[in-house]
Amino acid sequence: MQGNDGSRENQETVEKAGTDERMHGTGSGSGHYEHRHESGSGHHEHGHSHESSSGHHVHRHKHHKHHRKETPAEIRKKKQIHAAMFAVTAAVLVILFWLVLKNAEGMLIKKKLEGALPETEEEMTEIPMYRQVQGKVKLNGTTYTYDHIIENWLFIGTDASGNEQGTGEDYHGTMADFLVLAVFDRTDQTYALLQLDRNTVTDIKMMQPDGTAYASADMPLCTAHWYGGNPEQGCENTVDAVSRLLGKVEIDGYYCLGMEDIGTLNHAVGGVEVTIEDDFSESDPSLKIGETVLLNDEQAVSYVHDRMNVADGSNTNRMKRQRQYMEAYLAKVKEKTKEHSSFINDLYHQLLDLAVTTMTGRDLSRLAKRVDQGENLGIFRLEGTYGEELSDADGLYHDRFYPDKSSIEEVMKELYHLKPQEKKTKK
Repeated sequence: MQGNDGSRENQETVEKAGTDERMHGTGSGSGHYEHRHESGSGHHEHGHSHESSSGHHVHRHKHHKHHRKETPAEIRKKKQIHAAMFAVTAAVLVILFWLVLKNAEGMLIKKKLEGALPETEEEMTEIPMYRQVQGKVKLNGTTYTYDHIIENWLFIGTDASGNEQGTGEDYHGTMADFLVLAVFDRTDQTYALLQLDRNTVTDIKMMQPDGTAYASADMPLCTAHWYGGNPEQGCENTVDAVSRLLGKVEIDGYYCLGMEDIGTLNHAVGGVEVTIEDDFSESDPSLKIGETVLLNDEQAVSYVHDRMNVADGSNTNRMKRQRQYMEAYLAKVKEKTKEHSSFINDLYHQLLDLAVTTMTGRDLSRLAKRVDQGENLGIFRLEGTYGEELSDADGLYHDRFYPDKSSIEEVMKELYHLKPQEKKTKK
């Protein structure tokens, strides 16, 4: 029994040794063998010393690099990676192309500005250039665009009506007796004034003391300043009414002053010279028909503001005198600005407590420079029909002016170089 077991053990030992030799790729016998690994472009040798009864052996193994065929899933994944990389590259190219276009657009605007009056880079950034280059208005059902760089400022002169010292329900704004939209075309280096009749019938928003509109109705333009809870809201409502009258043209800001402060303006330039053409015998006897007068401050107020006891008492006559005064006043401003470069800025601060405005002294100084250096296109007016309307408030008839829509369109075309907007064609 024991002999049999020993035979089996010896047999298993022999078989195991043979197996080890086959696994290591070697033959039997004395000596040694190396264990060597080779792969890729070089090989790695690992010497393993095995002490045995027969001697020292070094094992050698050679491992060849195998090229495995990719599975369909791996191929799909590789394609997805390539597609993602292509998409990212395309997106980057699109962004770069867009940046190039924006840069080109900026250069176009810059070139337009080069034709305008010289200003600093800081001043140029104060105006929303893109909006001005892409101006748009809608008149008589037609949408027009303009690509000139244009600034619009509304100048308002108010009368002594209303109760601007009150608050809440007790507040009532004054009426706007004087309305002029100053249009500065920086592309052509020109400027023009659009004088608006205070009696122009147009759509006016009726506002509550908190500044919210509860309705709108066709009323005289002068009444827009009456609504709201403070003078700023009255000015904003007037700006809105003028903008919508002119096809929703963008207006950059406003400057509002009481008509009684005309004397301060007159004093600043040393008086304005005019030739008296209307009968002021009841209003101001010192102003005699036919005489050329250097208006003092009190006479200036009478000349520009008075209406009821002058000539036929119409606002049309008063607007004529206002145009005459404006032209002479601008000439005096040019003289004063040449004498003192800070003249306009000084005048702005002198009137700061009297005016209601969104303009800065710098804004007015820039406009004065354009008046000095630009071409004057003159004072424009709208054509229309005049009439009277009975007021429910006081039971009296009041003048009304109904502007012709065609006249509004023609004036706007001349001032803004309007072109009909191109209709998009359906693909």
